[in-house]
Order: sequence, then structure tokens, then C-alpha cells
Amino acid sequence: MKHIFLLMTFLISSLAIQAQSIEALRDSMAAGNLNSQVDLAIHYLFGDDVEQDTEMALSLIREAADKGNRYGELWMGMCYKYAYGVETDYDEAFRWFMSSAQKGNISAMGMLGEAYKYGQGTETDLATAIRYYEQGAAGGDALSQHALGMQYLVGEGVERNWEKSFDLFKQSAEQSYPDALDMLTLSYFNGWGTPKSQVKAIQCLEALKQGQDESTIQEIDEAIANINEGDTLSAYEFQFRILPLRLAGYANGAIDEEQLVDLDGLNLQLGLMFVLTHYECDLDSLSISTHQVDDSITVHVIHMPEPSRAPLCKYAAYVMDKKNGLSRYYTLEKTYNLFGESGVADPYVVGGMAIDDDDDGGASSSSNYPDGFSHLNYGCIEGEPTEENFVNTILRLFKNAYSHQ
Repeated sequence: MKHIFLLMTFLISSLAIQAQSIEALRDSMAAGNLNSQVDLAIHYLFGDDVEQDTEMALSLIREAADKGNRYGELWMGMCYKYAYGVETDYDEAFRWFMSSAQKGNISAMGMLGEAYKYGQGTETDLATAIRYYEQGAAGGDALSQHALGMQYLVGEGVERNWEKSFDLFKQSAEQSYPDALDMLTLSYFNGWGTPKSQVKAIQCLEALKQGQDESTIQEIDEAIANINEGDTLSAYEFQFRILPLRLAGYANGAIDEEQLVDLDGLNLQLGLMFVLTHYECDLDSLSISTHQVDDSITVHVIHMPEPSRAPLCKYAAYVMDKKNGLSRYYTLEKTYNLFGESGVADPYVVGGMAIDDDDDGGASSSSNYPDGFSHLNYGCIEGEPTEENFVNTILRLFKNAYSHQ
């Protein structure tokens, strides 16, 4: 609800061409200025400085639109899109937006982009949506700049480019477009297309508070407090919940292998899921190496920062047998030296995660993990805790786990 409120506040304030008094708008309309007529209609539509009169507003907007005024056509489309005085009718909204855009209205181009992206009044066509977003963004339309920035952020319909997304969010935010201010905040906080900066992230949040109601300001203040307090998503949760769940998503067909090993995509997913949360495990320091064992089995090894304490991981790995549709998640975990400083003990154990009640060939299991997973412990690794040794060990464990099938 916050985003809808902020968006409509922006539309009311930014799509009206001139900030004039009601009397000045009436005089200008009487002189035949159709733009002023639409501006006056917007005041009536939302009860801004006049008593709200939706019927009057719709009549003034329709008259301007019927005379071919592109601003009136834009707002006629807005009325049908958002049900201002009429029933929602995406076909009619699309018709008016198209007519306005063909006359060069950049805001209408952004609305056409939305229509094509979401299939509102027309066929869903992402390529056409992006083309209209690009035209609107080049003309300075804040909605188009934000929407195109989102496409570059996630790499949907365009090649992912966080530098471009950041530039577009910045252009849109400079016009106080609320969703762009949100995304600029996240870009600064997570380092998407720009150096990380908590200071600039907080500045964006402060700007987002301007003119908002008390509950919205409270939400923003809570986000600022979250940054200042250093709320943390632990490396442990990342290694033993988030990464295994991604493999479960792959096994269920929710993501493909390319998405599974896309670390930038993981960074983006977590930045949007755990909004304004610090990571104990710096995602920028992760890397992946791939071992193609044969024509069916692949091992993707995720290199973690050197673990500072038990039970954090040096490596985690996805082992996948594509021919048979099998997959497992394994870890090489730092453990406690139970023998003391003078004793001899290998400080790393091979572990992993599995769905509860899954037979795993003799591994010890702890079932106090959420989301239906158990933590498996296969004991200390034999030899040095190298990547090669880890891969060889988990391949043996993987084949043993399924040898009975």
C-alpha cells in the first residue's frame, strides 16, 4: 500500500504541467488553454484546493481528450487504468495512451510500456514494453526511467547491467519518483552499479520521507534504524538455509542451473528479500568453480571467505546428476579442535543438508533445522582441506548415497 500511495502522490504532483492557483487555471481554461483545463480537472479529481468533484473532473478531461489534446488523452487513459470516475477498462486506457504517445507525450509512453509489460489492454510483449520505456526515459519520464532501470537490474528483456540501472534510478529519483528512491537506496546499500554507501542510502530514505504521512515516515525511520544498528543476516543462515533452498528450487524446477550458479543474481535476490540487511558473509567475495565429472554429473563449488569460526564453511557445493535427476548440497565446515592446542585434529568436517527422512548412507543427522531440512555430518575430511580433496570426497558420498537406487 505504501508504494501505491507514494506513486499516486507523485502522479498528482508531477503530471500537472503548471502549479497555478485555481482562479488562474480557470482564467487560462476560459482562454482556450486545454492543458490548464486538464490541470484544473486534476484538482477536482483529487479534491486538491477545491471540493472533490469526480464527475466534473472526468467531463473536463474527456472534453480535452476528444479535442485531441495529448495531455487530456493521457489523463483519460489514467482514469480508465485507475478507475477514476469510470470502471477500470484497460482496453480504453491503452487506446488513449497510444493516441497520446503518438502525439509525443512521454508519460503516455511510460504507460504504454506498462501496458505491454503486463498485458493490460494489449498482448504481453516485453520487447515492445522496453522500447516504449526507452523512449519515455530518453524524454525524461520518471516512471519510464524507473521501469527501465528495473529491467536492467534483473536482466529481463535486456542484458543485466547494474551501472545502467543505477543511472536510470538516479535520474528518476532526482524527480522524486518514490519507487526509484527506494531502488536507489537499495543500490547504494548493496553496491548495485555504484560503490556501497550507507550514508547515501540513508540520504535517499530521508528524501523519501518528504511530504509523507506519519505511518510511512515511521516505516522509513525503521529502515534507517536498521541500517544504523547493523542488522545482520548471518553467514551461518546463508550457508545452511539459503544455499540449500536454492538447490531445492533447482530440483523443483523453479530455477535453472544458470540461475543456480549466478552469484550476481543471488546478490540481487537477497538484497530484495532481506531489505537493508547486512551480510556477515560478504557476497562480493564469493566465487564458483565448476567440475564436469562426466556427461551427467556436475559439481559446482562455491568458494567462501576463510571461515573465522566454527561451524562456518570453507566450501559449499552443488552436486547434480542430470541424467537421473538427483542433486545434493555438501559443505566443508570448520569445526572445534576437541584435542586442544597440543593435540592433533583435522579442523574441517564434511557436512551437508538433506530433506528430512532422507536416507543418506550412514551420515549422522540433526533435524533441528527449519524448512524441512536436516544437517548431515560425514565426519572429518581425510587429508588437507583442499578443493580437490573436497570434490573427490563428496563425489564418493554422492555415489554411495544413491548406490541403492
